[in-house]
Amino acid sequence: MVTDNTDKAAKEAARDAAKARLAEALTRREKGHADIETAFWTTVRDEIDSGALRQVDAVDALGFTREYIRKQLKNLTD
Repeated sequence: MVTDNTDKAAKEAARDAAKARLAEALTRREKGHADIETAFWTTVRDEIDSGALRQVDAVDALGFTREYIRKQLKNLTD
């Protein structure tokens, strides 16, 4: 029985290309999540900085602890 190495190589190349596309999609997804998180915490910071609410009000509205909110806002400037 003779196997066609060209066909095997083509399938391997197609598989490698598909893996690369998935890895690229994962990177885009993670960047999208990071961008959304940054936008969210920027909004929280802006609301607090505007004086419209206090950090304790953000705790009530979001259900996060004050310490968690403080750390997220600190991370925006880092």
